[in-house]
Amino acid sequence: MKQFFITLFALSTIACGGGGGESTPQKTPDVVTDGGNGSDNSGTASLNVAPEFDFKTDVTVIVDVAANLVNERAFINICQVEAILTHEDNCFLRAPLTSDGLQISLTLPHAGQKIKADIWYYDTSMSPMRYEWQFDVSQDQQKWLIN
Repeated sequence: MKQFFITLFALSTIACGGGGGESTPQKTPDVVTDGGNGSDNSGTASLNVAPEFDFKTDVTVIVDVAANLVNERAFINICQVEAILTHEDNCFLRAPLTSDGLQISLTLPHAGQKIKADIWYYDTSMSPMRYEWQFDVSQDQQKWLIN
């Protein structure tokens, strides 16, 4: 029993990094803040931003699904590209789709968001269609034509 406690003590000492010895503290990066008067404001700093900058990161996308893209009853999911499962946590739209097409405005949380559209048919013998979209810096208004 005595050997058991000695072994247990030795293992716990090793697991904890041993004892004694000096350790070198990690150096924290220097952060310089200036409240405009040369004084430290405890982590806040002056921020010079152009007045026209609105701090918004979201982007609006006009999604236009062409008429007659589907001739059967179908369903469209527009989700994050990385999403494996389609559910409300990673999708921006889940809606029925008809031969009339669809035009809708979606707001994405940021311009870097890549999205996919999966069009599923109610008739399971038909293969789903997949489309992908990402932000286009050359467009003033973001549009996604699915045809």
